[in-house]
Amino acid sequence: MQNILQYYSSDSDDNENTKPANDKNETKLPLSKNLLRLEKTEEPSTKNVEKHQGRIRTFPHERGIWASYVFIDYNDIDAINDLQQLLVDQVSNDSSLELNRVDNLHLSLTKTFILRHHNIPTFVDNVKSELHSIKRFTILLSDLAVYCNEEHTRTFLAIKIHPNSCGPLENLVEKLDHCMRLYKLPEFYTDRSFHVSILWALGDQRKKLSERLEDLQRSFASFYEEEYCDMNVNVRQIHCKCGNKYYEFDLL
Repeated sequence: MQNILQYYSSDSDDNENTKPANDKNETKLPLSKNLLRLEKTEEPSTKNVEKHQGRIRTFPHERGIWASYVFIDYNDIDAINDLQQLLVDQVSNDSSLELNRVDNLHLSLTKTFILRHHNIPTFVDNVKSELHSIKRFTILLSDLAVYCNEEHTRTFLAIKIHPNSCGPLENLVEKLDHCMRLYKLPEFYTDRSFHVSILWALGDQRKKLSERLEDLQRSFASFYEEEYCDMNVNVRQIHCKCGNKYYEFDLL
């Protein structure tokens, strides 16, 4: 069973520290005329904590500032949905620990950062340029782990990515970090732990969840053995969310 990880800034929270990373030698790539697929959805109100799954904003709301991040989508994997329900049911008899499904299943490739509206087109084009030569790859899963965000407002049960699958992810992060430097945005964590958060609880519940982790891990291992093929993702696209805008980047 893997060690419990203490803290991380949940990219589900729209609340990353956006202290800039300085790199004066970088220059912006030219804006491409190629169109990217764009979808819009309603941006949730930050006033309703329950609607937001306990998320809080750690930077002030300001017109023209968009919370953004780059990720791999895990929403269309039915087996993970079934796993979520299995693990929720397993702890349902514990009145002191309430686990909830993570609605937006994803694997983060950047921290959550703030981007000004007028910078979105060039930023998206920079990302597209960096990823244009990346080939498709498969992600294997490993074990369950516990994470808590830096504000101690939410605790997460997550599936860690198998070390054999981290090479392509590290390559993606390096290319995306280059884009971040162009805009003096925060680069990804140095001590990386690639994972997909699947369940959450309000507050700092690391102690309670760690007490159940061994049993939950056994359930996960048994489930993963049966659903191995369905739960391993063949990554064909990288996604970017900027406020209420979604962009997709096809891999080779």
